[in-house]
Amino acid sequence: MKKKKVILIISGHDPTGGAGITADIETAGNFNFHTLSILTCSTVQNTSNFLKINKMPDNYIYNCFKELVKEFKIDVIKIGLIPSIKSSRQVLKILESKYVKNVPIIIDPIIKSGNGVELLSNNNINYIIKYIYPKAVLLTPNNYEYNIIKKIYNNYKKNNIKNILVTNYKIDKNSIILKLKSNNLETKKQFNIQNFSNTYHGTGCTFSTAIACNIGLNNSIEKSIKISLKFIKKTITSSSIKGRKQSLLNRNF
Repeated sequence: MKKKKVILIISGHDPTGGAGITADIETAGNFNFHTLSILTCSTVQNTSNFLKINKMPDNYIYNCFKELVKEFKIDVIKIGLIPSIKSSRQVLKILESKYVKNVPIIIDPIIKSGNGVELLSNNNINYIIKYIYPKAVLLTPNNYEYNIIKKIYNNYKKNNIKNILVTNYKIDKNSIILKLKSNNLETKKQFNIQNFSNTYHGTGCTFSTAIACNIGLNNSIEKSIKISLKFIKKTITSSSIKGRKQSLLNRNF
């Protein structure tokens, strides 16, 4: 039997199972990855409301990592919600570790919840953009997150954010346009996906984890995006569970 590759997921927990680390694990399993997971926080939310973030104990994030790398070799890293400066500093220690040197890092910049709650302080956003985002081979922000990153990034251009995929750069009745931008924020490639009528919970983290897995399989960024767009379409068209406000993706088709 072919040995599974290993992905390290660093993200928050969503109790609906629609997004967050549950979505990441299910997605990684679909691409035959084993997931090592480190929680950055737990949350109190459903598809209608985001109520609270519960942060993890001091040093929990980095201590988990230290134990994991004693036994496992990591092939790719996916990072989601980093809710505080303390957690950001621990994540940066991980990314600067000798154990993940040359390991591709994909980050889904989560700044605001799906129903509009701001999740990060300005200080944390600045810290992440200055120190953490330049470690990634790819960021996958939505248009709102991209505009925040672009505004702050202009002060830190020497730190070189490598690639940014804006996941909903333009939306019309029939399609959603995604734009892959290089470190000078010029467009390298454009992608399209059908615009479905319902609202779906967890598309961002599911999509970025699918890309991470495909990059971990040594595919190019562009090929990884194309494969992941097909995967997202399947998760949407096979969706069968609805919350009050959003439907949940089916990642186990």
